[in-house]
Amino acid sequence: MKKLFVLAAMIGLSTAAFAQDATQNKADQAVSETKAAGRKAGKEVKKDAKVVGEKTREGYDKVEDGTKKGAKKVADGTEDAYDATKKEAKKAKKNMKEKVND
Repeated sequence: MKKLFVLAAMIGLSTAAFAQDATQNKADQAVSETKAAGRKAGKEVKKDAKVVGEKTREGYDKVEDGTKKGAKKVADGTEDAYDATKKEAKKAKKNMKEKVND
């Protein structure tokens, strides 16, 4: 009878130990999966941040180019306006001389 109780106790202890091992393995697996998901999410965030940085740089370059083109057009327009004003001033001066001489 003692042998039967000892055998039953051994079976109970081994079952409990096996159940504890299975639970620990499941917990370890869950931790590993969570770490892997975290690493994957981190890589995606870095990739997205890099894309955002590149797009920001492209936008900056386009704005810079547009500003330079706009400044050149303004300078050209100003020069044309200056030339036109100078031409008109010469005409006005000539007309005044003619009127004075008449």
